[in-house]
Amino acid sequence: MDYIKALEINNFNDYLNHLAQCNKVVIGTSILGLVIAIFIFIKIKLMRCIELDPKVLHECTKKGVGLPIDEAFEAIHKELSKHYPQFIAAKRNWLLFNGGGAMGQMCVLHASLSEYLIFYGTPLYSQGHSGRYLMDVYDFMIQGTTKQFFPGKFQSIDFPAGKFSYLPMMVAKGYCCEPNSWMLEYGRGVIPLALPYFLFSSIFVTLDIVPWISAVFYVGREVTKNLLIRRKI
Repeated sequence: MDYIKALEINNFNDYLNHLAQCNKVVIGTSILGLVIAIFIFIKIKLMRCIELDPKVLHECTKKGVGLPIDEAFEAIHKELSKHYPQFIAAKRNWLLFNGGGAMGQMCVLHASLSEYLIFYGTPLYSQGHSGRYLMDVYDFMIQGTTKQFFPGKFQSIDFPAGKFSYLPMMVAKGYCCEPNSWMLEYGRGVIPLALPYFLFSSIFVTLDIVPWISAVFYVGREVTKNLLIRRKI
């Protein structure tokens, strides 16, 4: 009799353990499904708010190719303001940028939760890791040359002035900017998730939090304007 009871208890314990294992799988699958569903919803919502067109941005960039860099920035800025008068910042404020081992300076022209547009570059040589984002990134070259490579590729891909490179979502690359390389950079997707790339480089590499705080101020100002005034996510 005791043996039968013990066997029943063991069978019941086995059943509970099996049920617990099944629940873990079900819970894990449910959480993963929920995360994917939320991401798809956010992605669809954000993509409906896209205002900037890469083809137009490329044409605007070409207006500055071949000019002295100060004149190039001015010409491109004016051209962008003609096409997107309500979305381009009137003033250009430059700040240092550190990310993925590379260093340069950038100027925020547009920032929202779904898009950003900046001037970026360096008068010196710089190289690093691109970062891996939930967004697509376009780099329209104004002056100089950038070079990039991907895992398994053993020759660099060069992008001189007038050309542009494209980095798809969740893809990373190695890149370098030759001296005096400047570009118009455009990103579209889940923009806020890119901030840690900049933040961690500022805190743990340079120990200089000032550029990140400045970037948060300028980006936050533009995001707020777009949300409250232009009703743009």
